[in-house]
Amino acid sequence: MGDIFDTKVTSPIARVDSSQLINTGISLSVKREDLIHPDISGNKWRKLKYNLKAAVDKELPTVVSFGGAFSNHIYALASACKVIGIKSVGIIRGEYDEKNPTTKYAIQCGMELRFVCRNEYRDKNNSPAVKSILSEFPNHILIPEGGSNELAQIGLSELSNEINQSHHDVILVSAGTGATATGIIKNLRKDKELWVFSSLKSDYLKNEILKNIPTPKHDQLKFIDRYHFGGYGKTPIELISFINEFTKETGIPVDPIYNGKLMCGFFDMIDQGLVDNTKSYLWIHTGGLQGIRAYNYIAIKKNKPRIL
Repeated sequence: MGDIFDTKVTSPIARVDSSQLINTGISLSVKREDLIHPDISGNKWRKLKYNLKAAVDKELPTVVSFGGAFSNHIYALASACKVIGIKSVGIIRGEYDEKNPTTKYAIQCGMELRFVCRNEYRDKNNSPAVKSILSEFPNHILIPEGGSNELAQIGLSELSNEINQSHHDVILVSAGTGATATGIIKNLRKDKELWVFSSLKSDYLKNEILKNIPTPKHDQLKFIDRYHFGGYGKTPIELISFINEFTKETGIPVDPIYNGKLMCGFFDMIDQGLVDNTKSYLWIHTGGLQGIRAYNYIAIKKNKPRIL
């Protein structure tokens, strides 16, 4: 096994500079989880670390997981399995598109992709098609969609320990499944708040986080659900415009599914006077930058604005 998952890695923290932050006196820093690895970035690296270590320790030859056609998880898993020299299988929702940059990269890494229809995928725990695929790999470790499980939480607790060593009052993180937010807040110092920006148009996510953390921790959580921009994967023109301006001014790239929405939401809250400039803020950049290529692939086909 390569030392990438054995080595203690801490991501750097840097100040975010923009005219809006300067003019309002808001102190914002970013923890660059996206810099941990060029292809296994951010929360995916944290989630996969102990899952893949378990596969190697148990001498299991194959890792199987699930994801959509543009999944950050599938992209990272394929790359990680290539690094450590273990076979990977991705069960993908929908139809094969040979030009899709996400699945194309996964195949280049050696991942074996199996595509199933959306109905079969939706009921993956009972699907005959999925069961048939899994039966082909009798000695495998199965990682859930998104990579979120108990082993993932161990890696996320290490992120929380790093956050606790910072001086910041408020931690900002985007959420899709809520696993990263849960992993952070479980071990978060009592003098810090966690603001969770949902990328989903659903009440499910907040309840999922709350039920998985101790009740005393509830007061440390602020759940913000008004910046999903129509729902998961929705990318209106105003969001893309913000992302291009933000990256141009700060030099920090952000994806349109998670971190772009978080930053757009946070800056809108500043405009509305909802951000206290006597506190210091730390944004957890969870990576997912392959999502920029995925978005641009679709945008070109639909003649929509690209992320520059």
